[in-house]
Amino acid sequence: MEAAKNSTRLDWIIFFISLAVMIGFFVWADEWFWLALPFVLTYFVRALRMM
Repeated sequence: MEAAKNSTRLDWIIFFISLAVMIGFFVWADEWFWLALPFVLTYFVRALRMM
């Protein structure tokens, strides 16, 4: 159980970091924001334990 908790914690951290990167891309280089989109979506689903 503890390993799963640490795993989801890491997934949430990566999700929020990639979300910040995506928002930064959207603000400063909006044609590139989609590059971070797969990371945001993948780690959001992993953090919710649906994958």
